[in-house]
Formats: sequence, structure tokens, C-alpha cells
Amino acid sequence: MTTEPRNSHPYHMHEAILAQPEALVRVIERNESAIDEFASRISSCERVFLAGIGTSHHASLVGEHLMRAYGGGPDVRAVHSFDLALYGPELRREDCLVAVSHRGAKRYTALALERAREKGCPTALITGEAGSGEGRADAVFRTVAQERSPAHTVSYTTAVALLALLAGRVGYHRTGSATLPYRLLQEELPEALRAALGTEEEVAAFAREHVGRRRIWLLGGGPSAVTTTETALKIKETSYLQAEGMPTETMLHGPFQCVEADDLFVLVAPSGAARERTLEVAELVEEVGAPYVIFGDDTTETRPTAADVLRVPEVPEPFSALSCLVPLQLFAYHLALARGTNPDSFRGDDPRFARADVSGRL
Repeated sequence: MTTEPRNSHPYHMHEAILAQPEALVRVIERNESAIDEFASRISSCERVFLAGIGTSHHASLVGEHLMRAYGGGPDVRAVHSFDLALYGPELRREDCLVAVSHRGAKRYTALALERAREKGCPTALITGEAGSGEGRADAVFRTVAQERSPAHTVSYTTAVALLALLAGRVGYHRTGSATLPYRLLQEELPEALRAALGTEEEVAAFAREHVGRRRIWLLGGGPSAVTTTETALKIKETSYLQAEGMPTETMLHGPFQCVEADDLFVLVAPSGAARERTLEVAELVEEVGAPYVIFGDDTTETRPTAADVLRVPEVPEPFSALSCLVPLQLFAYHLALARGTNPDSFRGDDPRFARADVSGRL
């Protein structure tokens, strides 16, 4: 492993993280009319299925929260593409499927779309520019150019933005009135992401301080539970450390019993229904002797025993899945730098993993 100068930021992952606020605005503007047309078509569907794999599955999980909040009341379900393709639930003509795949060609996402089209369901694919999505769905919505780092960041953020736009337009067509303020997507959310990028110096110092921890636990509820699993994935992909993200309540029903004092806890606790319960875990962590940091928003309370509290502007809870995620993306990136790993390599610089070639089986 080689260590790059900490201030040079030579990696594509870092460039992609910084590009997110402006990319989000561009992607919404470019897809607005096409998404409105598709939303009009599916507004009468009985069930809306969202599917993806890996980071794209995490986007679909956030999309479920967004559709519940802004979609005007459809029965919405986020299902892993593998499960949907092989195990169901069985799709009906009255359903629709929206799949997320940055490359556009993941085996089981493609199979899920194929089976939905066989049933006569309206289908859409949210994919990156130059992704192999043409012909796989009735509508294809493009996000950003193919990321040069396998640790996807900007493609995730922009996919979630399109799912938010879709939810808002479905809500409009189902209810006859706006359910999602346009200003929130076009102005308030990008500004929150820019503020989140401003935490980088603090996040980098924290990453360097805690890079030697045995295991990193990330906890949150609702949309923040998705943020924890996505962040844990980024840590594993870039620095190969042991990181586990899960819903707060899941942690309390068994996993906490394997915690040790040399672990680190990250409590993702923006304003919302799960915040109080998530912060209760701090008391248990204190008893074990492990440090914890809180990632929240302007309303998150300070805990005197917390190692740090990192704040971003408050946004409606479903969108905290992006505003709180940005500093955690930076945390994952700086953990890799502190450890001396290449966050862009996907471990391809290790001959063993190069021979394994996981990406060739996706």
C-alpha cells in the first residue's frame, strides 16, 4: 500500500464527491419533462416497485421513503433486484417497476426489468450516461457520466434526486397539487450538500484519529438507516476496514453484544422520528467505553461525552439521506487516505483480488 500526500486529493472519488451539488441540479433539469411524462403514466398503478443492487439498491430504499412522503399514497416497495428477479413478488400488469443501475447492465436488474416487461408493466431505468440501458425499459433517465472510481458517490446522489423528482410528480398527478416544493430540490438541497462539503477538514481529522479502530458501527433509523449501510459499503470498498451499518433497533437486538471498547460508533441522527432512539445508544456505548460521533443537522443536540458532533443544514427527513451522507462519504474517503489504501482501486492493485475479478460477475 502507498500513501498519497494528504492535501493533494489525487483520487477520482474525491472529485466525484465535490461535484455532487451541481450535478444534482443539472440532472433534475435535464430529466424533468421526461420524468413528468412517465409519472403521469404510472400515477394510476396499484404498486410501484423500486429495484437495484448494491449502492443502487440503497438508492431504491431512499426512493421508497421519498415515494411515501411525496408520491400521493401509492403502495411502494423497494426490493433487491436479485430477489425480485428470482423470488418475486410476482408482478402484475397494474404494477410498475423503476430500476436503478449506474452501469445499466447488472445481471439481475436486467432480468427483473425483462420480467416486468413480459408482464406488461410500465418500466423505467435510472442509469448513468453511456450506460447500457437502451431497450431495457420503457423510459431511461440518465444521471452522470460513468464514475471513474468504483466507490460510487455522485451517481448515487443523482439517482436519489431523480427518484425524488419522480415521487413529487407522481404525487402531483395523483392528488392534483404539488406535494414536493420545486425549490427544495433545485435550491435548498444543493445548498445543504455544499454546506456538508464544508465539513471535510473536520471529518478528515476525525478519520485520521480513528483509523485504527477494530470495527466501525453506524446506526440510524428510517432514511438514516439506509445512510448507515451505504456508508459502511463505502468504507469496505475503499479502506477494507470492518464497518457495519444497520437500523438502530437492529443493533439493540443482538449485535451490541459483540461490541468492544476499541470500536467506533457513528450515530446518524438528523431531525426525525428515529433520532431520540438513536441517541439513546450513546448511553450504552459510554458504558462499554467506546467513542462515538454524531452526524446530524442544525437541531441535533450536543452530548458532552461525544467525540464529535458534525452538523449539516436541516432538510425534510427523507432528504437527510443525502445531506448527512456527504460528510460520511468524505469520512470513508479520508479513512482510506489515512490507512494508505487507494479509494479508486476496488482492491484491483492486489493480485489476489485482481484474479478474483468480482466485477466480472456482476
